[in-house]
Amino acid sequence: VFLPDGERFYTFGLAAICWAIWNCRNQATFEQKKLKTPFAVSFLACGFMSYWAGMMNGEDREMMERGSKMLKASASAMMRICAT
Repeated sequence: VFLPDGERFYTFGLAAICWAIWNCRNQATFEQKKLKTPFAVSFLACGFMSYWAGMMNGEDREMMERGSKMLKASASAMMRICAT
């Protein structure tokens, strides 16, 4: 519904989420930096997706950036809801 014809980008999204979880885990384990909010994982994943979008061309790049912005907007909305 949100990303029609975007099946080829699902792998990128899943990889970004997994990589963000892994990085947050490493920071907590090795650097003793505790996760302040679970939404940090989502925002970190958005950063990875935006970075990876920069390596793409044309329409693929636009779709990847749009997906990153949608994930960031959703995480921000959920963060505001959970804060109240």
